[in-house]
Amino acid sequence: MSPRAYDSSRRRPGAEATRLRILEATRAIVGGKGDLTDFSMEAVARSAGVVRMTVYYHFPSREKLLEGLSDHLAQQGGMRRMREVFQEPDGRKALRALVETFVSFWSSDRITLRRIRAMGVVAPSSDRAPRDRDSWRREAIKNLLEKLGKGMSARKPREREELVDLLTTLTSFETFDALATSTRSADAVATLLTRVALELAGYA
Repeated sequence: MSPRAYDSSRRRPGAEATRLRILEATRAIVGGKGDLTDFSMEAVARSAGVVRMTVYYHFPSREKLLEGLSDHLAQQGGMRRMREVFQEPDGRKALRALVETFVSFWSSDRITLRRIRAMGVVAPSSDRAPRDRDSWRREAIKNLLEKLGKGMSARKPREREELVDLLTTLTSFETFDALATSTRSADAVATLLTRVALELAGYA
């Protein structure tokens, strides 16, 4: 009797479900009320109801697990809208969409994102995800401004870099976290930041 052919398609949905369970367990631990010293691959395995080697199978290291969690949060937080931002030809609408996309993301799971970024400060060598994504965000803003071309060619190189730096800071989690208070909603923050972004870019 010939051996039965292995059907990977049968395992794929199960593997993806396990991966998602691990990510949600990580999210619960990192974004929970406990001490972050409790965060470990073993703790994630217990919370997800799998053995530790299963966690390592999907995420070979703690850094990769946090990177995966960051990607998971970005997907759930609507970061796919960035494609629409770059497809928008109108400068005002593009900048408004840019700000709204990041504010929506930052507000989607504020506590977990805050703690991930804190780990990136305390242990930058083991949690590079926030720093890498900040670099990506800066590059995305730079590319968007060059695509829109609003007064960019008339600015000196230093002025262009300063504008990119300002807009990168404006759309950062730290800026959102400082402005979003009990008396200022995420929508209000987006409105405020959009107004400033348009003024900086010369659309006022």
